[in-house]
Amino acid sequence: MNLEYRITAKRKIKDRLKRRLSGMYARDVGIWRFSIVALWLLSCVGVALSAMGMPTGFGVLFDVFAGLALNTIAFAVCSAAITIIISLVGLRIPRFTTGSTIYSGILACCILYDSQFGLWGAILYGTAVTVIAAGLGIAAGWIARMRRTRRVALAAIVVIVAYSTAGYPRFLLAGSGADADSAADDGKAVVQALGAQIPDPSMPGDFEFRTFTYGSGEDLHRSEFGPDAAELSSSVDASSMISDWPWLRDKFWGFDEKSLPLNGRVWMPDGEGPFPVVLMVHGNHLMEQFSDDGYGYLGELLASKGIIAISVDENFLNYSVWSGIPDQDMKLRAWLLLKHIGQLQLFNADRQSPFYGRIDFGNVALLGHSRGGQAAAMATDRERWFPNDRGLPDQASYTVRSVIGLAPTDTAIDGQWSELQDVSYLTLQGAKDADLVNFYGDRQYGRVSFVRNTQAFKASLYIEDANHSQFNTEWGESDNALPASLFIRPKELLEPEDQRQVAKTYVAAFLEATLQDDESYDSLFRDYRAGLSFLPATRYFNQFESGGFRRIADFSGQDRIRLSEGVTAEATALTDWRHTDARDRQGEGKGDTGLELEWKEKGSYTVHLRPEAIGELEDIPILMFSLANMERDLADEEPFGDELTPDEAAKLEERMEAGLSIDVEVADEAGNAARLPLSRFMETEPQVATKFTWLPGMESVLSEGKFKDIEEPVYQTYELPLERFAAENPAFDPSEWAEVTFYFNEGPGKIMLDDLGWMPE
Repeated sequence: MNLEYRITAKRKIKDRLKRRLSGMYARDVGIWRFSIVALWLLSCVGVALSAMGMPTGFGVLFDVFAGLALNTIAFAVCSAAITIIISLVGLRIPRFTTGSTIYSGILACCILYDSQFGLWGAILYGTAVTVIAAGLGIAAGWIARMRRTRRVALAAIVVIVAYSTAGYPRFLLAGSGADADSAADDGKAVVQALGAQIPDPSMPGDFEFRTFTYGSGEDLHRSEFGPDAAELSSSVDASSMISDWPWLRDKFWGFDEKSLPLNGRVWMPDGEGPFPVVLMVHGNHLMEQFSDDGYGYLGELLASKGIIAISVDENFLNYSVWSGIPDQDMKLRAWLLLKHIGQLQLFNADRQSPFYGRIDFGNVALLGHSRGGQAAAMATDRERWFPNDRGLPDQASYTVRSVIGLAPTDTAIDGQWSELQDVSYLTLQGAKDADLVNFYGDRQYGRVSFVRNTQAFKASLYIEDANHSQFNTEWGESDNALPASLFIRPKELLEPEDQRQVAKTYVAAFLEATLQDDESYDSLFRDYRAGLSFLPATRYFNQFESGGFRRIADFSGQDRIRLSEGVTAEATALTDWRHTDARDRQGEGKGDTGLELEWKEKGSYTVHLRPEAIGELEDIPILMFSLANMERDLADEEPFGDELTPDEAAKLEERMEAGLSIDVEVADEAGNAARLPLSRFMETEPQVATKFTWLPGMESVLSEGKFKDIEEPVYQTYELPLERFAAENPAFDPSEWAEVTFYFNEGPGKIMLDDLGWMPE
């Protein structure tokens, strides 16, 4: 009885399951089939874009087709599995359509989450795009069932609407181009009036040059470092710094951490030499997309000017989706740069080498991009990280005279940061850098110091419409891999060639100045307007300081009255007056304390100088300081944010475009004073505001707040020759200079001031 009952029960369950499964796809007909196709296409597009951003090294076609094949299998299997579950539950809905929707939605969320969306952002946007795709499929099915005449009419309407709105994207992208041209024209007029014309340093020099490579002689992917290498270099053992070298990385490169190659691309001027040398090193990009050939435009230019340029290959230290990134990669990048110097010394002593006797190791420069920029500074400050490494070249055998950081990183390594002394430093950063959104080179700039009478100097340039990747010709125009680059797209970027024009101009001028003692470009580093005749039209901000600069106050102490020995300060009618950290887009300190001043209507700030604070002034000095216009902050903060009326807010916005109204007054010990508008020397440009995404609400979702704020305070160095004030009031005696006052004529306003001092004429 019990046996017969169990058999009957099993048969009933089996029959019930069979009946339910037999109609699994019965409802997936008509317009639902169009929805399934649309969802499959959505998943294919997402996977194809992801595959392009996750290269295997076998080529884009392989990556895309392999991804599409795997996705199609997964789409069918997973959708069918969900269909079976729905059928067993007995829900009377289009089951395979539901299964494909769930699969596509989960896939879209995973892709977006991996593309720097947060969890909730990925769920929100992933769900939205899946619903839209399914809806488009349903709409396509509905249209397909229409009569032909109605389909033609609908198509005509769609074409008319699309055509009428075709100019909208161009309208969105319009705006600052004309302003930039106007600003550039104004700047050129000012510079021409001051007689600050200089030759274009981006123009080729007089040297012929040749290009070749050196390498290990064995490279699985690049013959120029394999059998076609002109010079064979030694491999180096980095196992003391690398604890894990994945087998996939080993298989891709054909070597492990015990035999890292020393590969370099060389641009060498013709002639006996010896020539200065610059080592250029890329940053962290996808390992499978090689980066070292991306600075050929700099190598060719520098070689034509009599400087040996070498692009160092460190691709095997870069990130791979499949094998991660080596631990301590920053130390490795710096260490390998030093190893290259050692290898070049061996080449230079070898009579059979094309390098023989050609390199001047007393004139070495290091240039790095992104992580390479930090590595260049770390290699220069080598004692901090490699104090006992006897395998590195003797420090006395070479001299690094200058360091360049193109959009460099600045992370703590072993709890330390590099500090440079009596080494010239240049850093360039784009305000639309969607990879390193903060100006990290500004931090290293602050950690460069000089002793008296050194010829070294430091300079920085902040470029409104530049991004991260376009400094390297191999990295493309976007700072993010697919599919994230579809969403992170700042508007109005410089054209790639224009951005590289900025790099060529400043890198060439800087290396000619520091390695060849050419003083003709001094005005370019002190005032970017000296180069506006050959620089692309955009806004620039620059800082400059030389060994001749005499600092009066850096506002690093907590006492806002007594700034230093013999220097005191007072303020009138200010709503805020404090020494505080300059902060980046995430609200983190930039490692440099400045003076923050805020006023509602009018105000003033005065610094009193006793004779011992300045000393004997043999020449008429130049008053120098760095200032950041922070007016944009006022609309979002107390005490003004909630108090501004609509008219006041509109007035503030209008005035932000015009710049602050500030006067500067200097006075001597007898009380004779002269006052001039700051705009007579240079306008106080508002901060650069950058939006990195184009979809509503995406700024706060992506990258865990990486794009939280649209700007950060960036300093501009101002130079005010005291002779200009003496011309305004002949009674003023610059040699008895005793006071400087900043008058803020119109409010509300906010600035940050730093590095107040003077320099000989």
